[in-house]
This record gives sequence, structure tokens and C-alpha cells, in this order.
Amino acid sequence: MDYKNLTPESAAAYIKNETDLFPEDADLDVYEIGSGGNNANDGDGFINFVFRITGTKTHHSVILKQARDYARTFKGDTPFIPERNATEAKLMAIKSAITPDYIPEIYRVDETNHLYICEDCGNLKIWRFALDAGKIYPKIPKMVGELVAKNNFYTSELYLEPEVHQKLEATFNNATMRNLFENILFLHIITTPEEKDPVRLEMANVIWQDHAFRTEMLKLRHIYMAKSECLIHSDLHTSNIMVDADHMKTIDMEYAFMGPCSADSGYLIGNFLYQYLRWFYCPATEDSTPEEMRAYALDCIRDFLNTYFDVFKACWAKDVRKIYQGFDDYRDYLLDRYFHETVGFIGCQIMSRIGRDTATPDIDTIPDKNDQYEACRILLLIAQYLVLHREEITDTDDLIKTVVELTETSRKALH
Repeated sequence: MDYKNLTPESAAAYIKNETDLFPEDADLDVYEIGSGGNNANDGDGFINFVFRITGTKTHHSVILKQARDYARTFKGDTPFIPERNATEAKLMAIKSAITPDYIPEIYRVDETNHLYICEDCGNLKIWRFALDAGKIYPKIPKMVGELVAKNNFYTSELYLEPEVHQKLEATFNNATMRNLFENILFLHIITTPEEKDPVRLEMANVIWQDHAFRTEMLKLRHIYMAKSECLIHSDLHTSNIMVDADHMKTIDMEYAFMGPCSADSGYLIGNFLYQYLRWFYCPATEDSTPEEMRAYALDCIRDFLNTYFDVFKACWAKDVRKIYQGFDDYRDYLLDRYFHETVGFIGCQIMSRIGRDTATPDIDTIPDKNDQYEACRILLLIAQYLVLHREEITDTDDLIKTVVELTETSRKALH
């Protein structure tokens, strides 16, 4: 049987014929994530073909993820390399060795059919949708801070011998996929403009006309391209983090490559800023008020970064290679560069989503369209400031203070 283009029916056949994950006589139920069935908030399935296979009697379930050379739900100029699934599975195995509590377990990798099967985290919720619903989970930002810090440190040359680090870099070159981010994060490229919102694009164009801003974006792009410090997720946002009050798992690592320690942090924090702005324009939920959600969004920035610094320092004290022992001033230099680069990458992330009118559920679900535009305008102004002034922002508290002041000033000016 041809398994290269799975459907729900052939996915069930694959599980029965090619694995022993379920008893031979098991009845299997297959749900294609993103199809609009069971749960609209269990994932989007925009790019990959993702199936949840459940034994109807035992209720045990697994996830089967298949990559193809095209996207599942849209067409475009973006190249899709089906081998990316094998890359993702390798990364998950490495990250699982470092932070096993935060990575789904891999059960099978089939490179021929560009698929892997892993633990189903369906008992958890996508963090973005939980945030949109007003859920406050205080433990999660600290868990993600630990995840990023440990994975950065233990896949870097600070811990690995140089030869091992170089082999890791060669294995995770992932040139085609990383090239997507080298362009969309830092360059003024708009694809299929007829499908975009001209209001949002024009707001971004005003900023892109600033020569100094474009120069700083090119400097950040150089950092992103030139630094091969550690193995990064590269697409770490709140839709790729699954949570409940006490647990967290990260998913969708197909864009992984060896990059700067600051890349994942900036990309993620941009999502916290979407939530911060969102809750100026959304009503209270059963769980939280808008004021509480805005405070939580800022706490996410603070707790993530503070945890990152603490965990990174603990890893250094315990496991840094001998040539670096006794050089805590060098460690502090690295963390200082990490912070300022992170601030700049926050701005890049916002420009890549808001500035290119890419779907951003946090903002797109604000009830009033004019409020959406206002939130976008403020986010773009924040992005511009962070890119231009990243070296002047001194620490986490200063970053948060800057965001709050820019938001307040902008809201007063727009009203």
C-alpha cells in the first residue's frame, strides 16, 4: 500500500499494518487535526497532515504527522521539504534527552513516508487558545524558560566538545527551512498582496520606509544567519506549546537549525505582547478580567526571562566545559548579548506577523475591526522601537516598562 499521501482511512491501515502500537483486533478512530471536527482548538493543520488515532475501546491514542512537498490548506511560493519531518523527529529525540518532561515521546520514525508517530498530548490545550480564553497558568512561562535555557546550553559549545557541536551543526543545517525565516523575519517581502489587508500593510510600510530601521533589521538578520550557537526550535510561539495548569509540551520543530541563543526567546516574547495588546480590547471571561490578563502577559515576559537567566547560570555552574570554568564574566557577557538580541528579535517577530498581515489569532479575534487595527498599529510602533533601541534597554524590568509606556502613549495619541 502507498503510504506517502495518507488519508484517515490509510492512516488507520498504516497503524495496523506497520506498527504494534495497538492490538491487532483494535478498532481505530482517526481524526484529521484541522479538519473542523472534534475540537476547533486542537490545532490548525495548515502545513502538515496530522492524524489522531484512537483505540475506540482502550481510548489510547497517538499522533501521526506526515509532511509533503506542499501545504495542506494553502498554496504559495513557500518551499516545503518533506524530509523536514525526519529532522524534526531527530530534534525531538535530542530535546527529550535534555528536557524529557517537555517533549512528546517519539514512537516511530518512517523517513520513506515522511512521517513519525508520537505521544498524543491532546489532554493539553494549545497555549494560544488558552490565553485567548482568559486562562492564567502561572507555572508555564517558567517551564518554557527552563526548556529554552537548558536546550540552548546543552546543545552549545559551552557544553559540547567542538567536534560534536560541529557535527550537530552539519546535521541540522536545514537550509531551505531556515531560509524562510532569514527572509520573512527581517526583509520587507509581501507575497500575494491581493489577499492581504491593505490597512495593515500600509501601517507597516510607513515603518519600512525608515532607512535606519531597515539597517538595524539587516544587522539582526546577520546575527540570525551568522551565529550557530545552539539548536533552536526557530518557530517557538504559543500555538506550538501545549499546556494545562501543571504541564507543558512543545511541538512542531520542523524548522529547527543551529542558530543564535536569542532567536527562540524573541520569537516567543512577541506572542506575549500580542496578548498584552489583545486584552485592551476584549471583554472579561469567566476566568479573568482584561486587567488580569494584561498583567499575566507581562508576567510571562518577566518569568520566562528570569527563569532563563537562572537556569542558564545553574547549567553553567554545573556543566560548563573546563576552558570556561572560572570565567563567569564571560558568561555574563554572553547573557548580556542574549538579552539585547532577544529584544531586537521581538521586534522582528512582530514585523513578520503584523507587518506582513499574517494570521495572528490573538489579534484577529479582537471583536471590533477598528480595535484590531489600533492594536496592530501599537504593536508595530513597539516593534520599531525595540529594533532601533535594543541596546539601550537595560534589563527585563526596563523592557516591560518600555512596552507599557509605549502602549500608554500610543493609546492616548490614537484616542
